[in-house]
Amino acid sequence: MRLVDLRAGGPASAPTVEARASSGAELLRCAGVLIADDPASFDVGADRIAAVRDRTPDDLLDELRALSGERGDKALLLLAGAGALVPAPGTVQQVREALLEDALLPWRLLVANLAFADHQLDGATNPVDLVQQVIEGDEEAFAALCRLDAAGECPAELEVLLRTPPAEYRDRLVAAIDRFETEVFTDLQDEAMGAIERDVVHRRRQLDDGVAAAKVVIEATNGYELTEDDRTLQRVVLLPSFWFRPWLILGRLDAIEVLSTPVADEFVALPSEAPPPTLVKLAKALGDEGRLRLLRRMSGGPITLADAMGELDVAKATAHHHLALLRQAGLVSLREEGRRTHYGLRGDPSDTAAEALAAYLRAPGWSGTAADAT
Repeated sequence: MRLVDLRAGGPASAPTVEARASSGAELLRCAGVLIADDPASFDVGADRIAAVRDRTPDDLLDELRALSGERGDKALLLLAGAGALVPAPGTVQQVREALLEDALLPWRLLVANLAFADHQLDGATNPVDLVQQVIEGDEEAFAALCRLDAAGECPAELEVLLRTPPAEYRDRLVAAIDRFETEVFTDLQDEAMGAIERDVVHRRRQLDDGVAAAKVVIEATNGYELTEDDRTLQRVVLLPSFWFRPWLILGRLDAIEVLSTPVADEFVALPSEAPPPTLVKLAKALGDEGRLRLLRRMSGGPITLADAMGELDVAKATAHHHLALLRQAGLVSLREEGRRTHYGLRGDPSDTAAEALAAYLRAPGWSGTAADAT
């Protein structure tokens, strides 16, 4: 929930934007990807994820799943926001120390990212308010949230917190981080952090050169537009990820917006002849009738998720998936307005597709043959 002080006069001041190469955040995102239900949806590929899973101890994987809750696998991905709350650069050790100092940090991180259904509890209390009261130590609010949990109305990522005392959950999380770093992440860190650091250097150079913060954010997130009139937003932290590509996580804690962004293709080491992932995602996005219909609908102006559901006559999750694929392909931007997200075209999709394909076909090193020309 975002509160905007409408009493203040004058335009809202632009938030500062910072890019970080956080190894603490990346460790948690890597762990989250390993237990995700749909490994094929990540750019690193299902085969690579399966190979890393195979050499990860089964009991460690089981513990990571337990820490994420029985009905979801997002908690570790959301907890990666800790990399933005500790001092730069957000190392594994810094994240570990922050958790040891504050057993309620996981609550703050998960709650900041979760969206409750719009309803009242006992006719009066909003669940978001209940969570804040729990963080402040209110036992009655904790009991009320447990009733929501028992009724199946709590997000999966919050269930495990309700069923585990904060200090116990924190201790188990720290122990899992220690094991995952030693037994798994050490061998993966250089590849991931090398790509992340190249991305961060590029974003910092853009900001130093005077590129508008909003433009840097749109490019880094592949389409997310900052809310222009949010007077409560003071800082935006970009946390690029290698393992979580091509997905985007938006999080907000107090005056800080945390954006877990995908490392740009140009900073990932790829075989010289391989088409860039962006081009592959573009071809996939355009190869679906429903997504083409959504693009045509957006040519008349931005749409909401509800509009997309109505246009395709599909469930919310399916419509959201289609819009996410269009954003990942660089065709669509998203902007939050109040409680709704609006999706609009990023330029002309036909130009975007033609330019991306031409750039790949004309890349240095390609050589045609007589057979190719026939």
